[in-house]
Amino acid sequence: MKRLSPLICVLALYCGSMWVDLPRASASRRVGAQTELRGTAAAQSYLGLAEAGVARAQRLWWDKRLGWYESRLHDGARYPLATIWDATPLFETLDAIAIARPTPAHKAAVEAFARGAERYWDASLKPDPGFAPYPGDRGQVQTWFDDNGWWGLAFLDAYRATGVSSYLTQAERAFRFIARAGWNAKGGGLWWNTSHPYIAGEPLAAGSLLGARLSALTGQASYRTEALKFMDWADSSFTTERRLYERTDFDPTPTPYIEGTFVEAWQVLCEAGTAQACERAAGLANASAERFSDRLNMGPQFDTIYMHWMLLYGVQAGETRWRALAEEMAGDAQAKARDGQGLYLKAWDGTPITEHQAEPNMLQSDAATLELFAWLAVPPQALAANVSPARLASRAKAAMKASTTKASNWVEEPWRSSAKAAL
Repeated sequence: MKRLSPLICVLALYCGSMWVDLPRASASRRVGAQTELRGTAAAQSYLGLAEAGVARAQRLWWDKRLGWYESRLHDGARYPLATIWDATPLFETLDAIAIARPTPAHKAAVEAFARGAERYWDASLKPDPGFAPYPGDRGQVQTWFDDNGWWGLAFLDAYRATGVSSYLTQAERAFRFIARAGWNAKGGGLWWNTSHPYIAGEPLAAGSLLGARLSALTGQASYRTEALKFMDWADSSFTTERRLYERTDFDPTPTPYIEGTFVEAWQVLCEAGTAQACERAAGLANASAERFSDRLNMGPQFDTIYMHWMLLYGVQAGETRWRALAEEMAGDAQAKARDGQGLYLKAWDGTPITEHQAEPNMLQSDAATLELFAWLAVPPQALAANVSPARLASRAKAAMKASTTKASNWVEEPWRSSAKAAL
């Protein structure tokens, strides 16, 4: 190694420390560069898997006659198109791809999907309009509050990916439906659907996170107030072992995707300055890790939601365990979940998808695994970043007008039905 010049020694004040630390610093930089290179290579691999899967989904599940995705391959049903629950993983996959690599083509893919996603809006739903489960549903159709939560969150990710302000408007619409029509005014909690069969954890979790994220993006205190109403009620009236949340008011079983969504909801409030939310997020994350360490086998359509929000939480909290778990699950999916056609139509442990609350050949099953790959492709700094809302005060009228404009590639709904509730 070359000696340091006297001038450098004088400037450094202590040549001995520099003499020793230079090789260490160089080694540290080499290790850091190698780690970054490995991370970049892994991200590119995950991105390639997600992109190839989206292309397959477009080819195999797309219904040319009806201009939208079918729920199942070669579905001959009267109402074959994907419900919100079926389609959300593909929506989020496209969002994540565009966030990972924000090319014009990727952004255009998000915008094309979002045009179709807007067609689930049912302005005639009473007493409050919301996103109906099936495209073209109108009137008094049974509608799910958690569907509106997941759809609203996907629209927020579309906003992050593209900056298109009308997607923020769609997320706000979804939240208003949850808050106005879903809240049980007599005892608290959010109903499962508009038939009010029971109080459920899924809409509480999705609605809380949607409200918290809207508050962070828009600065409107009303969203934080509503989200805290959901979350405070859940903490006081809807918890079970280790302060995890119940699944329903008659089933206290903790469920990964409910817990993970709540973790991120608390973390969003933490980062907005609510001190007690930081402790709650960390405690809930630890309890979830303990409870589900050997039980993350509910099904890709559920477990990807858990992994999505825990990946984000991990970046925000500076923890690596969630990334490690997501990569482990992605490795299992590549090794065990593919069928003979190369589609991810099995569970991540290789068992039939029918053992995991799904039917064979569903878009949902394949897309949920693609979504996991896509979020793993997003660099940490992009995963945790938000799009700053531009000109929020003036965007409303233009956004609402854009959201009601008929998409040019949308086929008029000959299948329109308020009877479609087969989830």
